[in-house]
Amino acid sequence: MTDGSKKRQRRKIASILAMAAGMTLLPFPAQAQQSPEFAYSAEKWASLRDNRLEYAEIADLVHEYNNTVLQNYIAYQDERDKNKDDVAQDYYDTADNIYNNIQYPDADDSNYGSQMAAALNSRLQAEQLMERGDESTEDSETIKLGYDQTEANLVWQAQKMMIQYWNQYYSLDSLQQKKNQAENSYQSEQNRLAAGMSTQAKILSAKEAVSSAEAALLSAESNLEKTKESLILMLGWSYGSEVEIGDLPELELAQVEGIDVEADIEKALANNYNLKLTERRLKNARTEKVRSTQEQKQKNQREAIATNVKDSHTSLLLARANYEQALQAFELEKTSMDSAERKLAAGTITRNDYQNQQSAYLTAEVDVRTRKLALLTAMVDYQWAVDGLASAS
Repeated sequence: MTDGSKKRQRRKIASILAMAAGMTLLPFPAQAQQSPEFAYSAEKWASLRDNRLEYAEIADLVHEYNNTVLQNYIAYQDERDKNKDDVAQDYYDTADNIYNNIQYPDADDSNYGSQMAAALNSRLQAEQLMERGDESTEDSETIKLGYDQTEANLVWQAQKMMIQYWNQYYSLDSLQQKKNQAENSYQSEQNRLAAGMSTQAKILSAKEAVSSAEAALLSAESNLEKTKESLILMLGWSYGSEVEIGDLPELELAQVEGIDVEADIEKALANNYNLKLTERRLKNARTEKVRSTQEQKQKNQREAIATNVKDSHTSLLLARANYEQALQAFELEKTSMDSAERKLAAGTITRNDYQNQQSAYLTAEVDVRTRKLALLTAMVDYQWAVDGLASAS
């Protein structure tokens, strides 16, 4: 094991894999992973195992270290050779076992009523299992598709959570500025009181504003840490690990302009996990009733997927418009800020007016960052709609 691998702490996942595979648990810091060492280069393994999270690594980290993905991988080893008959037979075998153990009471038995009710209930349960066997459309391929869909959803969730982390991080600037403003107002009000131009009520109100701003900042800092903790746990680090969160990818507006929605709808139909599952279940259908149900479901899903891709594109365009609007507002505030800097140097603006302009400038700057991250989130949502996760209902 390389030095880089010693940076990760994944004892919980390693324990699960070791117990499931019947292995002897290696001493810490041995770590679990799904793929063999030769799956990636030594350089890539070192990058995945260091304590810096890069956005581009999220999919690989989920695949190799996410607890749910690893447990699904273990479960699939016992299911990978099952065909539709094997799955149906499991229902039939269970039903036969129930049938064979049903005992009908004698009519003169003192507990005839309750015993007959129990027997009838067992028979109903067995009949339902037989029916489920007839209606079963599952096999190893549907099971694998379900696991793949779960993994894709986890990657999508982690990507959005990393964006959320940076959104919360940037919001701290605005909250800190509000706290500074409240403190300045409180100090100003104290000065006014000393000059006989304010009241104790106004002092108390200004002091409460400081406390409120401080509480908002502390709450935001706590939420930021919670988001980071959730993100790194999802990607395989242990609780409390010191992980550096890397930068987000840059999104060019030209990427939005270059989208061909109709072509992407066709890709979404080809990639969609739910639609693939329905198509496989249709192929595995044993009865005309099940076949008819799956055919109608397939039709409805195709329509829903196309609608979802279009809606995701509309949301993306709206996010782009909001970002462009924020950029324009920021440029205006930047011009005003430059003017305020000159006026302050010339002594033609009060300190309070300057601070108000500075606050407006910083607010506009944070809004640009926020809108930019909202645009990136919308792009991620759209891309995943195309890549297989468009809503099919």
